[in-house]
Formats: sequence, C-alpha cells, structure tokens
Amino acid sequence: MQKRLKNISTTVQNDEIADTYYYARIFSKLQIYDVLEIKVRAIYDGYFVGLDTRDKIAYLFNFSDIDEIVFENRDKALQKVLLCEEHDILNAE
Repeated sequence: MQKRLKNISTTVQNDEIADTYYYARIFSKLQIYDVLEIKVRAIYDGYFVGLDTRDKIAYLFNFSDIDEIVFENRDKALQKVLLCEEHDILNAE
C-alpha cells in the first residue's frame, strides 16, 4: 500500500486522488475506539492527508502508519480496534 501511495503521488494530480482507506482511531484513555472511512486527499514526501468521509475532518498520516492504524481493508481496521478495546491497549494518542 505504501508503494502504491508513493506511485500515485508521482502519476496523478493531488485533486484526482480519491482512494478509500480505513483509519483505526484508538484513544484508550478517552475510551474512543472507531473505524473511520477516509479518502486520500493529498500525498507528500513521507506523509499523506486523509479526509473523513462522514465528518469532513482531515487527518495527517505518516507512511509508517500504513498497516498500523491505516488499512485498505475495513475488516482489518475493525479487528485492530476490537483487539485494542478488548485488551485496553494504548495504541495511538
């Protein structure tokens, strides 16, 4: 997925990017465990911007966040959230 995002940044304009990914938003101290659907809005060197499709909030992600808190598959993001919620794991704050 990281290579694909980097390839996209060199082949299309930023306003044409609209791939859908899923953000496992986990704040265990606040007891917030969500899976957000995001669309890639812009890609830069080392990071990309995702826009939440429901609330229209932009989030910045490093490429290192891929497959840690940002997933191509909603089921993987949901599994991560459920695992962290079940075990009260402090993941991303």
